[in-house]
Amino acid sequence: MSETMLAALTNIRTAEDMIVAFRDEEQCRRLLESMVWPAGRVCPACGYKRSIAIAGRDTGKRRARPGLYQCSSGDCRFQFTVTTHTPLHSTKLPLSVWLKGMWLMLQSDKGLSSVRLAEALGVSQPTAWRMGHALRLMAAREHMLDGTVEIDHFHLGGRPRINPDDPPPGRGRKGQPNTQKTPVMAMVQRPDDVTPGTPAGDARAAVVTGLSLRAAARAAETQIEPHACLMSDEATAFIALGENHARHDTVKHSSREYVRDAVHVNSVEGFNSRVRRTIAGVFHHISPQHADLYLHEIGFRWSQRIVTGQAVRKSRNGRERMKTLWSRVPPALQLLQVFRAATGRQMRRSPDGGVIVKSAVAVFG
Repeated sequence: MSETMLAALTNIRTAEDMIVAFRDEEQCRRLLESMVWPAGRVCPACGYKRSIAIAGRDTGKRRARPGLYQCSSGDCRFQFTVTTHTPLHSTKLPLSVWLKGMWLMLQSDKGLSSVRLAEALGVSQPTAWRMGHALRLMAAREHMLDGTVEIDHFHLGGRPRINPDDPPPGRGRKGQPNTQKTPVMAMVQRPDDVTPGTPAGDARAAVVTGLSLRAAARAAETQIEPHACLMSDEATAFIALGENHARHDTVKHSSREYVRDAVHVNSVEGFNSRVRRTIAGVFHHISPQHADLYLHEIGFRWSQRIVTGQAVRKSRNGRERMKTLWSRVPPALQLLQVFRAATGRQMRRSPDGGVIVKSAVAVFG
């Protein structure tokens, strides 16, 4: 990315700055090209790194839309733009609307509902809903978690309506009450250190079929490196899962043990609370089929923080402890991380008005 484009994104701090920066369609296209192709143009069909720009209508030589390129490979010759094979593929919306919408969604600490986004941009609610899914699809991370990783289970969903004619739910696995809520496995990577400028670790969450070892292993094998150090509570599935990793430490919540030196799961439990509050306060309800994409967005927001220092804080019982202070990455700079992974993640409209994801990284369910 050129220094001019980086400076343009760095200077966006307020909504007024955002409107000024994204007011010109040509400028928005240049910004998007610098974010999608930080090391130069790459053909989305074959990966060839050389291409030519096709002359526009203003030259009188050829009728071509602005930003159209052609691959220089003799076996490909594919014509593409910056939005080809991305969630913005074949979009009818101006790029300025896309960038404004992405900035507004990233500027909010817990996200923005499609209803509020539609009101802010002047588009329909289904269009704003698809724009939100485009952000969630691009926010999915591919690399594996390593270092110290905390894992935990939680459930999504509210209490079912009570029908006096229905039989009682009874007991489920190992005497626990039966529930209709959706089980989710969360994973949070701790930062390497707490020196100022250190980025926060990544956070992931995935819908699982249950609380069994098989379900936990299926979710962990695609997200956590085998040499990572696991931190968890005393759940049986996690204890068995830890045998496949280099190290595994646990805290015993049933004995009111929550922290033992550096052994705790407070980070992942904080992430679980963030997921619940985001869904309850912003989206109100999400379906299990779309839950993974929403979890990608929430996990991406969790990682967009940097350490600013440490301060001494007193607990309720008067004990002093060191607390790490964090600062959010500006939303305009978060766009760099979002669009860097845009190519290869496609989204199409389904016949019933929904979306179909064509990506090997993030899918529904």
